Amino acid sequence: MSPKKNITSSLVLILFGTVFLIYTTRYPIDDWESPGPAVFPLILGAVLVLLAVGQLVQALWALGRRNREAAGTPKTASLKSFLHENRGEAKVLYLTVMLVLYILMMKWIGFFTATFLLVALTSRLMGVKGWARPIGLSLGVCIPCYYLFEAWLKLSFPRGIFF
Repeated sequence: MSPKKNITSSLVLILFGTVFLIYTTRYPIDDWESPGPAVFPLILGAVLVLLAVGQLVQALWALGRRNREAAGTPKTASLKSFLHENRGEAKVLYLTVMLVLYILMMKWIGFFTATFLLVALTSRLMGVKGWARPIGLSLGVCIPCYYLFEAWLKLSFPRGIFF
């Protein structure tokens, strides 16, 4: 794997681990004699962030070494050209942004509306042509979820302003 791909993947893992650690703080840690429910996820998140930082340092080291070996023309690419050259990594970045927006917007626009939009947009991101199939897929996910969790199991989801 190239150093640029390693840098991208380690930054995504650091972001994921940091968000994981932030959400872990919602649970009590208690003490070491009787640990609470946050202890294992806290350790797991910390290990993930530490390993991702180690991978980032190694990738930066390899990239610097490769640039020194190139001797001469340093290439500094903008984010736009990087995403254009690395379409696979761009999809991962776009998907990560969509998932973060999904989590943040869920309580304002509602679970089912946010899920509908997420499924439709991610299916388009993955290459589904047109809008009929993504909308059908979104309905095929949201309608069974509604009947299973809301109607049958009587669980409540964030309602939001739309649904």
